[in-house]
Amino acid sequence: MHILMIECNPNGIAGIANALELGHDVTLVSVDPDFYLSVSPLTEAAYAHPNCQVVKSEQAFSIDELIDLAQQLHADKPIHGVTTYSEYHTVHTAAVAEALGLPGMSVDGARNARHKHLTRTVLDGTGVRQPRFAVATDPAEVEAAVREVGFPCVAKPSDGTASLHVLHLKDESDLRDYLAELAQVADYGRGVVRIPEIVIEEFVPGELISVESCVLAGGEVVNLGLTDRSLSGFPYFIEMGLTYFSGHPLQDELFAATTAVLNGLGVDFGFIHTEWLLGPDGPVLCEVNGRLAGGIVPTLMEISSGVDPYLEVIRLALGERPELAFPRETTASGHWFGSPVAGTVESIGFDALTDLPGFHSALGYKKPGTAINRLSRSNFDWIGHVIFTGGDRDEAAKRCQDGLDRIDLRLSVEVAR
Repeated sequence: MHILMIECNPNGIAGIANALELGHDVTLVSVDPDFYLSVSPLTEAAYAHPNCQVVKSEQAFSIDELIDLAQQLHADKPIHGVTTYSEYHTVHTAAVAEALGLPGMSVDGARNARHKHLTRTVLDGTGVRQPRFAVATDPAEVEAAVREVGFPCVAKPSDGTASLHVLHLKDESDLRDYLAELAQVADYGRGVVRIPEIVIEEFVPGELISVESCVLAGGEVVNLGLTDRSLSGFPYFIEMGLTYFSGHPLQDELFAATTAVLNGLGVDFGFIHTEWLLGPDGPVLCEVNGRLAGGIVPTLMEISSGVDPYLEVIRLALGERPELAFPRETTASGHWFGSPVAGTVESIGFDALTDLPGFHSALGYKKPGTAINRLSRSNFDWIGHVIFTGGDRDEAAKRCQDGLDRIDLRLSVEVAR
């Protein structure tokens, strides 16, 4: 079978590698294929595999031109499935699948999930609990939108990801700083152009938790499990730790609400990641991502269930019924880490972790000689992660915290002057 992968994400290279191991042909279309060489140790071998074709295209973010390219590739070697692990490219993937007559999410459903202002407006008045919100279609309208919602509030680009440019605003000073930052952001890199809409939302205090789901062909929603999420401090919302599990007291309510949200948005196919804030009055919808959860969540899902979600994304795209990663007896937890200061990586060592109870794996993302920022603004400031298992959610998460204390991070920094 021939899989067309429209961009990817760093951890999603594992899905490409697994598909190649099973004998599939994979064509990766990317604006910058070299990006994946710098972020995943699996990329070099995947690119060298005889069944892997890498197509560099500056037009990978133009839907019309991407469809033309896909049709050319399809004419040369028939494509049997189209997919992505990239949040930025879910609408593109849906459009290409539709153009080729292959399984995929409806384009409207993909767009409603992808663009946060559409998520809010489509679900407004449907009974889904959402924060108060206002949408600004121009930077000049952001101030008025903030006035409508009131402080404290959260500002976020409608098409952002990885918590990039998502900010907690508490007063006029924060608003001025945010407007100045926003004025400098025209794109997200790698050819991804930002749309103008900004969503201003009421700040809802409470635990952040996500529902991981799969919408099977025919639109049947299957909710798999929950992922809790710990965040860094304000004003940013960097995800730092998470655990994949089942059995939360609000699980039934979260599952039912997620099904209603996906049906309401027209999200009718694929692995889906839906985030909720557990506010004082109950779950409040945070956002919907029309693709498999990112980061290390799929790894946690595989440890707990024995099912590789990356591979099941590909099976679903091929029209097969996937195996589903329901949590089982083992609970898996992961935690990212960053640097307290900017500098240059000399080494990241994990030797002291390997004998700790529940240790599963650890990975440093930055090679020696790489310049890094202080952990401060978004998920792009991560420099590695650790994963531990435990008998329950609390034990696995505590083991991660203990493991963080054993990491040997060595940097060279400039002296204060």
